[in-house]
Amino acid sequence: MAAFHFRAAAALDLRRREETTAAAALSRAEARFHEAEAERERADAERAAAQADLVTIARRGIDPGVLEWHRNWIVRLAANVGRRRREVDDRARDVRTATTAWHMSRRRRLALERLRDRAWRRYAEAERREENRAMDELARIRFVMTEPERE
Repeated sequence: MAAFHFRAAAALDLRRREETTAAAALSRAEARFHEAEAERERADAERAAAQADLVTIARRGIDPGVLEWHRNWIVRLAANVGRRRREVDDRARDVRTATTAWHMSRRRRLALERLRDRAWRRYAEAERREENRAMDELARIRFVMTEPERE
């Protein structure tokens, strides 16, 4: 019997490469998301520290010009926090997109692997049947040859 050959082996290799590429893209998207999240947390902490400084300074009494500058600085920091939050949202959307792409490529690869496994089982079963047929034929020939001739 001929050796097993899966006709869609090239497609399976392609699907494996696609899944690897999608997994790498997902990993990069998750890394960018975590970086953006860390930047947002830093910006939020900086804004909170500036607000705490303003309260401390205001309790001691400060010049109205310095107070106005400090408030404007906090407004700028709050705007930076807003930008960082939007960036985190964008990166989260990228992660969802990359996750979907990875799931789809994984599903395609698994479908081809199931086809290959079914083909292998059919091949193994056909090979077993062929071997049984050959053994039966051999046993029949031996039986016929050893049977005493009857007249």
